[in-house]
Amino acid sequence: MNNPFESLKNVFFVFAVILIAGTVGYRWLEGFNWLQSFYMVIQTVSTVGFNEVGPLSTGGIWFTIALIVGSFGTFAYGAGLLAQLAIDGKVQLYLRTKRLERKVEKLNNHTIVCGLGRNGRQVVSKLKAYGVQVVVLELDEERANRYREELDGVVVLIGDATNDEILEKANIAHASSLVAALASDTDNLFVVISARQLNPRLIIGARANTESTEKKLLAAGANYTVSPNLVGGSHLAHNLMNPGVMNFLDHLSVGGSSATNIEEIVVDELPEELSNCNIKDLKIRQQTGCTVIGYVDESGELVVNPSPDFNVAPHSKLYVLGNDEQISAFRNWFNKQTQSS
Repeated sequence: MNNPFESLKNVFFVFAVILIAGTVGYRWLEGFNWLQSFYMVIQTVSTVGFNEVGPLSTGGIWFTIALIVGSFGTFAYGAGLLAQLAIDGKVQLYLRTKRLERKVEKLNNHTIVCGLGRNGRQVVSKLKAYGVQVVVLELDEERANRYREELDGVVVLIGDATNDEILEKANIAHASSLVAALASDTDNLFVVISARQLNPRLIIGARANTESTEKKLLAAGANYTVSPNLVGGSHLAHNLMNPGVMNFLDHLSVGGSSATNIEEIVVDELPEELSNCNIKDLKIRQQTGCTVIGYVDESGELVVNPSPDFNVAPHSKLYVLGNDEQISAFRNWFNKQTQSS
């Protein structure tokens, strides 16, 4: 955003020129010393009306008239500019933007969300539930201001996410992930390309409206894509055929804050004696109340609802299901296990 104080700088520059030119003029025309000349300029431009240092020549009188007219015009323009800045709120907006930019500069491992449409707001809401630090980039100033208060604790910057400069203002170099949730597939493609160049380590998720765009986004550097149309259509069909099941699944949450959550265990993070045993020996159910509902081995093969005697192996993952209290107990248990490993 343009600095509203730039125009004020021009006013101060013109005023400084008037002071210098006036001082030199009185010195040259009337022969006053430098202090007397400067005193005459201040007295003239401020319209105080004290006595003159000495009688003025005809040239000095005309010079004084020109000085009064010039300074009055500068003061009038400056006063009008100050009033305009105060009324339209540009100064407050500029200062708030600068304050947010300084805040973003201090962030590390945060997530950048591009776009505050329906999908973007849903992404931000879920990330907030995870306790993730989020920076939002939104081009529409009206929309950004409308949702800024609603998204309490989220930094909302106004700008075009396809612009590298805006991504850099979001401190993309120190971000851990980015979600391109703009309405246009073309814009999302540009964001993915720019983001991958600016931070090769970034985890990038992108919205895609067509199958062909999904392939292009993945080729451009996205780690994964999501099609709202595909997900929405599938959800509608499942609701039609299995409304009870879908109602149950809608109450589940993959992490974050929800009545029922699914959490992931990376087996390699557990102590060595627990990374090569069966599920029963982990005592997850007894210790936390959570139930193991899935297992993914090193090759990515999924086992649903593994039995208690199922052996876990290194480089695999377990998925557990529980209510809010059970998940809280599970996190405490998991943290103790990883600290002791």
